[in-house]
Amino acid sequence: ENRKMQSRLLSLLLLVTLIEGVAAMTPQWRGLINGTVVYIALGVVAMFFVVCISKPAKPLFITSVVLTTVCTWMLWACCYMSQMYPILYPVMGSAPGDGHHE
Repeated sequence: ENRKMQSRLLSLLLLVTLIEGVAAMTPQWRGLINGTVVYIALGVVAMFFVVCISKPAKPLFITSVVLTTVCTWMLWACCYMSQMYPILYPVMGSAPGDGHHE
């Protein structure tokens, strides 16, 4: 009984810390978190459809849905984060081939 209460309090503390951390994030990171939540929701919906199928190849379908969801999320997250803080910034006022070099 006491252990369950301690576990619940620890879980609540971790949840509050996570919520405070997300609230303090910059808008760019909130976008990453929101997009991740969308991918998780899409994966859960796809998994629901796969679980409803009663065929011998269900484990293959489950593996396919999980891998597809994870890989497409990773591709999206890498593209999103590369635009958050770009390494190369455009130089205003100079175009390639106009004779201005820096």
